[in-house]
Order: sequence, then C-alpha cells, then structure tokens
Amino acid sequence: MTVSVQPLVGTTISTLIDTFCGPALSPHDANIFDYCQSLGEVYTGFVDGEFICCWGLIPPSFLSTQAYLWMWAPEPIKHQFQFIRQSQIQVQRMLKRYESIVGHCRVSSRSAQRWLKWLGAEFEPPQDGVMPFVIRRPHG
Repeated sequence: MTVSVQPLVGTTISTLIDTFCGPALSPHDANIFDYCQSLGEVYTGFVDGEFICCWGLIPPSFLSTQAYLWMWAPEPIKHQFQFIRQSQIQVQRMLKRYESIVGHCRVSSRSAQRWLKWLGAEFEPPQDGVMPFVIRRPHG
C-alpha cells in the first residue's frame, strides 16, 4: 500500500475535490475552501493513488505560534487505519512548527471527534453546533 502526502500546487481545492469526488461542494463551500488555500498551506492525502482527504493550516500571522487546522474528506473515509496513522504523523510535524493547533468540529460528527481525540485534541464546550478544539505541543 502506497501512502502519499503532497502539498497542493497548481490547482484549487475545489477543482481537486470535483476531480476526484464529483461535484461535492456547494459554490459557497468551494469559495470558502479556495479562500483558505490562499491564506495558508494545503496538503492532499492519497492511498494507492486514491484521493482520501485534503487539509490545511492557516496561521493568523507570519510570527504566530498557533495555526488553524481544517480538513475535508469524502464520507465515509476509506483506509481508516492508514488515515489515522498518517494523521498522527502529520500532526507531529505541525507541532514542530506551531505550539498549538486549533480548529472547530461539528457537534454532530462523532467520528471526527474520535479522530481528533486520537490526535490529542482537547475540546471546549459547544458553540452554535460546533466544538472548538486545541492540540498542544507536548512539553519536555
């Protein structure tokens, strides 16, 4: 099994998702993802050439020690074991650059909450249907 993690270069997130998953995003969501791409860095994940997910980090400034993490994946996520293992590796790489990673998770998405907990996320109380989370760099 071949796992590939690549920076997204030469195309937009919405085009990538449409190419591999068909029209999966509303025009509004496509604009949001493309805007996120312009603010930070974006990566793609493939297993044996099959698109699994894309994610990105958006730091609030060049000097920030924190970044906002977002991710998109078709449902259901295939190759879950490889996805979880690669997620752990990628988060450890992120935490070498940033002291903490923050984001939001839908309250209704139990599988995303489980995944984030495996990555070390701590959740705050829900607000308007989403739960803020933080993943901190281990001290020591």
